[in-house]
Amino acid sequence: MKEYLADSAHFSSTDQKLDSYCRKIDTHILIYAIVLCILGQSDRGSIGVAKVVGLEKDLGMVKNDFNIATTLFTVGYLSLEMFSNFLLKRLGASVVLPTLGILWGIVCAFQGVIKTKTQLYIMRLLLGMAECGFTAGILLIMSFFYPKSKLTTRVGFFYLSFPLANVFSGPLAFALSHIDHPTIKHWQWVFILEGLITVPVSALGYYILHDHPEKCSFLSQDEKSLIVAYKRREGTLGGSEQLSMRDTKRALMDWQLWCMTFANFAVCTGSHTLSVFAPEVINELGFSPMHSQIMSALPSLCGAVAILLAGKTVNLCRSHWLAACLALGLSLLGSILMLATLNVPLRVFGLCLLGTGSFAGLGILPGWVITANSQTVSSSTVASTLTVFMGATASFVSANVFLNWDAPRFVIGHTVNVALLTLGILACIVTRISMGFRNRQFDQQKRQMKIKIEIESIKAFRFVY
Repeated sequence: MKEYLADSAHFSSTDQKLDSYCRKIDTHILIYAIVLCILGQSDRGSIGVAKVVGLEKDLGMVKNDFNIATTLFTVGYLSLEMFSNFLLKRLGASVVLPTLGILWGIVCAFQGVIKTKTQLYIMRLLLGMAECGFTAGILLIMSFFYPKSKLTTRVGFFYLSFPLANVFSGPLAFALSHIDHPTIKHWQWVFILEGLITVPVSALGYYILHDHPEKCSFLSQDEKSLIVAYKRREGTLGGSEQLSMRDTKRALMDWQLWCMTFANFAVCTGSHTLSVFAPEVINELGFSPMHSQIMSALPSLCGAVAILLAGKTVNLCRSHWLAACLALGLSLLGSILMLATLNVPLRVFGLCLLGTGSFAGLGILPGWVITANSQTVSSSTVASTLTVFMGATASFVSANVFLNWDAPRFVIGHTVNVALLTLGILACIVTRISMGFRNRQFDQQKRQMKIKIEIESIKAFRFVY
């Protein structure tokens, strides 16, 4: 009995220390990452605001020229995404991530001085290349700093920046677009000021961000030892470990990881629909540009609340896969409503459902992917990279299925969303079946080898579903 009480006291003390450690990481790293991500999302999404206040007319854009501009951002984003985390691991997050923020802030500001649509195309391509690697890099270092039990919730909080960017940037950018100047157009102010805000905030990252816990100046030696020991016990490795080419290839060839990231791809189609095309979709319902911007914040506000509740949803469902299916199902219902009717209240309600489901999915799926693939540094690197790569690919799809000539119903765009969200639900179900099978294989291997979990930490790893 005394031994039991001693063990209980030990685990209680460890949990308290771990909670204290996580709060330190939240304060020093997570909050800054959220702020910088909000700026990044605002910078990339400001083109949607610029469109409704005269961008297309002033640059002589016709037909699908706007879709080309949004597509080129994704082309630039995807061009280097698969290599970004490997570069980050070599150079360090404290150097790479702030530098990326400064670069995309400068490019965003330069969009405000362009004169032709060709120049806009070049700027959007460069903006995508500059933002490439930031989100994947944040997800990677979060897998280094947080234990598995805390990771999904923290990743969800980070993705809270996506709907918050839409909530704040729409009204803010619209206010900026009403600055009167004899030579600078309204849409130019949107790009210039949002870019200039980003640069100094990004520069702070050189002093705030750290590569991994062992390098953190604000952590005590006891806290560093605590997280390193804890992560080894749960079968995951920290950021100080070296990349293994063999593990990298194994992770890239894992169909289960691709299946999980496809579900994330599906939910991202909904979030990208809101971030770029929600103002246009609402504007096509007969609202003025000002009312379109204000109303476009409503679905994202619903999404922000959904992300805050995402962790509780996982706990309530007692599983990630079922909570993800519910989120995808809400997005699916919203897309079906917008596809089926032109009734204004129903379509706005459909957008709110899409925002609630898609952002709730962002609060669940990326964290699930990273948590379930954190056995080695290589698997964490590949998982975080693929998660963002597939999400960016979703924006490529969204940019080319919401077409001007298809307004106001946007049948093609909403039909594509319906199909992808349905397949995303199936992907979650298949992943759950696969993880259960693989965990049973792990258990069988342990019994055959007769090795206790505590002896070999890698064998302690289990898929979380």
